[in-house]
Amino acid sequence: MAESPRLLYLDPAALAPDPDNVRRADADDLDALAASIRTHGLLQPLGVAREGAGYRVVYGNRRRAAAVRAGLRRVPCLLVEASPAERLVQQLVENLQRRELNPLDQAAALARLRATLQQREPALAGRALDEAVGRAVGLSAATVRRYLGLLALVPAVQERIRAGELTVTQAQHLVAIEDPLRQEALAQLAVERDLSAAAVARAARAVQARPNLAVADAVALAEQGAEVGPQVRERPVAPSRLPPRPAATAQEEADERAEPDAPPSSEEATAGPAGPRTADGHRRFRLRSVSAFCDEVDRLARCLQEGDLARASLHEADAAVQLRLAARQLAYVVRALGQLLEERGWAEPPGDTARSA
Repeated sequence: MAESPRLLYLDPAALAPDPDNVRRADADDLDALAASIRTHGLLQPLGVAREGAGYRVVYGNRRRAAAVRAGLRRVPCLLVEASPAERLVQQLVENLQRRELNPLDQAAALARLRATLQQREPALAGRALDEAVGRAVGLSAATVRRYLGLLALVPAVQERIRAGELTVTQAQHLVAIEDPLRQEALAQLAVERDLSAAAVARAARAVQARPNLAVADAVALAEQGAEVGPQVRERPVAPSRLPPRPAATAQEEADERAEPDAPPSSEEATAGPAGPRTADGHRRFRLRSVSAFCDEVDRLARCLQEGDLARASLHEADAAVQLRLAARQLAYVVRALGQLLEERGWAEPPGDTARSA
C-alpha cells in the first residue's frame, strides 16, 4: 500500500502561492470564503510541496489566500511528494473533482441550515435568521433570500436552473409571478431570447400586474425598456392642440336646414337597435346626412385634441397596427371629400381656406 501523505500544520502566510494555479478567485469570492473559515475553520487541507527551506502550495491557493485574510496562523496541509508534472496532475484532479453545487442544491442546503438554526434559536426569524444563515456560510442575507426563493419556483423552471439555462440572477425575478403557466412561459422566453436579468425583472412585473397581458407582449415591452404596471408609469406626451373646427358659414347652415335627412327605409325602420357592432361593443350605423357626418368628424377631432386617443394607445398592445390602418383610412376620407367638393364646385379658393382657419 502507498504511504499516506504527511499532515502538517503551517502558517498560510509563510506558504508560497503557486503562480501557475489553474483556479482564480476574485476579491469578493475570497471575502465570502474567509468569513466561512473564521466561523468553521479550514475544513479541507491544502496540498503543499517542499521548496528550499519552505513550502509552496500545490493545490488550495484560494483557501490559502482566504485563510490569510481570515487571520489564521496555522492550517492543515498535506505534504505532496511528486515531480512538477505529477503536481500539475494532482492540482487539476483536485479542482475538477471538487465540483460546485448547482443553485438548487445550494438553495436546498441553505433551507436545511435555516431550519436547523431556527430550531436551535427559536427567537430568530425573518431577516435576523437570514443574516445568521449568511454569517454561517459567508454570504449576505440578501443572497440567502435570493437562493431560498428559487425553491418556490415551479418544477419546470427549476429544471432550467439546474440545467444551467437560467441564472440565479434571472430566475429570482420569476418568483413574483403567481400563475405557474405564465411563470413557465416567461422562463422559456428568457432562455430563447437570452434576456438580461433587468429585462426579466421588467417582464415579470408586467406579467404579474396585468393578468390579461400576453407574456410575449410583456417581454416585447421589457426589451424596449418599458415599465408596465397596473397603470402605465410613463407619462404620456401631451398631444398638440388642434385648431378649432372651422365654423360653418351662414350659407352652409341654410343649405343644411334646407336639406332634411333622407327617411329611413322600411328595413331600417323595423331593424330596431340591433345590428353589427364594433370590437368594443358599440353599434355600427350608417351616416345618412351631412350633419351626422360632420358630427362624427367632430368626435374624432375632439378625441385627438383632448388626448383621449393618446392615452388609450398606451394600454392596447396592437395600437400601432390599428392606428396605422386608421391613418390610411382617414387619408382616403380627406382625398374622397376633396374630390366630392371639387365635383360639386364647392371647394374653397386657396385664400379662403387660410381665412376660415
